[in-house]
Amino acid sequence: MKRTLVYLLILSGFLLSSCAQKKKVEVRKSEIVADLIHPLYFQEEVSSLINFPFWFNDSIIARQKIRQLTVTSFKGVISDTSIYNPESEDETFPKRTLIYTFNQSGRLVQLQITDFSEGIVISNQSFQIGKPGQLNYCEAIQKDNLYGVENNTFTYDAARISANYASFVASNDMDLIHFVLNKKYFGPLSVDSIASPLPNDWVILGSPDKPMKRYKVRNKVKETSISNYEYFQSNFPKLITNEDYPFFKKRYFNYQKGHFNGYIDSTFIDETFVTSVRSFIYYDSKRLPTKIIHKKEHAEGVNNYQTHELFTYSYYP
Repeated sequence: MKRTLVYLLILSGFLLSSCAQKKKVEVRKSEIVADLIHPLYFQEEVSSLINFPFWFNDSIIARQKIRQLTVTSFKGVISDTSIYNPESEDETFPKRTLIYTFNQSGRLVQLQITDFSEGIVISNQSFQIGKPGQLNYCEAIQKDNLYGVENNTFTYDAARISANYASFVASNDMDLIHFVLNKKYFGPLSVDSIASPLPNDWVILGSPDKPMKRYKVRNKVKETSISNYEYFQSNFPKLITNEDYPFFKKRYFNYQKGHFNGYIDSTFIDETFVTSVRSFIYYDSKRLPTKIIHKKEHAEGVNNYQTHELFTYSYYP
């Protein structure tokens, strides 16, 4: 009888502990909320797919009456301190501007990309963004352009869209992206059977707004340029890793009081740490991002190399 009682007490304690831990995890996950810009916007391979512009919260844009968002990237500076000092930044010449134009419902309708060299425009691309359709795919029509060496943004046309698989071909008629949407077909042989990817094609397991894995493949099973994505909840990223021999990169996403506030990139070669970049996002009183600071730190602990981006807004009356 005593042995049974002890067993029951241990079992009860274990169950209570498990429930408490589960509740703690659930509470932590439920704290993450949507801000104006989705964290995956800062993932280049995601934000470069301009036919899938899910990066902005249309409800917040409409409520704040935002007409345009301009993201301006500036040159880097060397800083000996870890304290951010805006007075020390060289904002004379921007490197790139991204101008996003929204309608009054909060939907993205136009994107303009301009690249600079010492204050001179060397490339300009403008795209008209259509309404989202299947898989939230938006037609992107390239408008006025100033062609230059930096023009490398492509639009994609839908080749095939189904419940389990979708493919899109780039405007350069060379690049092809395969989305395997159903987890049932995530295996290499299934991917080859459904998509038949060529060595230069990208294969993405998951959807455009929630990729699980991204890679290229040769001979059905030899994968290269592999990126893996982990999430806290929904499509709020937790960790993204990238393998491109000899480099291995990790990106950890940080959230404070439920809000995304930056990320940390670490680069390794043969398991040896090489460098890290800490990115901090600053918000105004309306929870609109105003600035992002990228601080690069080397293994030797030498001076930090810092770059930054500014977010500016124009509004509807």
